[in-house]
Amino acid sequence: MSIEARDTKTDTMAPVTIVHASSGAKAEVHPFGATVVSFIPQGDRGEVLFVSKLAKRDGSKAIRGGIPLAFPQFGQPDKSMPQHGFLRNNLWTVGKSYDEGDEASCCEFHLTLADAVNGRGGIWDAQSTELDCSMTLLVKVQATKLSTVLIVNNTGEKRFDCQALFHTYYKIPGGQALNKDACSVKGLGGYSVKDQITSDTYIVESNNVEIFVDREVDRIYTPPGDKPHLQLSLKSAPGVMTEISSMALVNGVTCPVSVVIWNPHEAKSKTMGDFDDEEYHDMICVEPGMLSNVPAILPCQIAVFEQIISVL
Repeated sequence: MSIEARDTKTDTMAPVTIVHASSGAKAEVHPFGATVVSFIPQGDRGEVLFVSKLAKRDGSKAIRGGIPLAFPQFGQPDKSMPQHGFLRNNLWTVGKSYDEGDEASCCEFHLTLADAVNGRGGIWDAQSTELDCSMTLLVKVQATKLSTVLIVNNTGEKRFDCQALFHTYYKIPGGQALNKDACSVKGLGGYSVKDQITSDTYIVESNNVEIFVDREVDRIYTPPGDKPHLQLSLKSAPGVMTEISSMALVNGVTCPVSVVIWNPHEAKSKTMGDFDDEEYHDMICVEPGMLSNVPAILPCQIAVFEQIISVL
């Protein structure tokens, strides 16, 4: 494994590149938000993740693309806190890097509540011994897999409620995101759906139902009780498949993982200053999340939330 050179004395925003030496697979992580902005597996697959060409990488706002982190809320149910919380809007500390033999190359990133100076809001606005936490993101690179593990440690004296989500943007080569033969998601049989655009609710009939982009898409898929772990497939080009899996534990107990599928389509793209008007053709977001029936994290307990992207 190697971590490519970065001059942290002069540039705390310098990205970290994690290279899996035996395969050549690599990922790049921006310390602002601990945002994974690139994953290139071994072979000729090329880039897996999408980042807008207009994304801000100077710390002025969350990076548009890659894998931004949402915590302690998804969206903005609490208007006193920023949308998607504060993890994606703060500078993380680069921690240790290490190998797991030849299997994987890893790097850790850390953020404490005290160091999260940007946009906490709500009950998180003031640090105290009652409400306190620290976060670690572990990024693991294998030949054909990228794993991201978010660990939230309740270091205070008070339990707290939260949501967490990996807001993962996938690159769709050739601008084919609206071509259902080139871009679709399946594996969500039995999940209940809330369409954030139309307010419709329904159940996905089977795992073979293909979900594709034919308009603005913003849907939350909530698992049935017998499917707490997420396991689905994304087609990003004809014959090109990616498996996406996710699991979560809170206080040592399994927590159900939902998933959000999002594409802004034409009209919304034109309202986003850090997203080019036509880039909705180039991406789809498939976002595992701890969104419903999430237990409060107890004092001295942790939440562990993992996403695994496997290139087939």
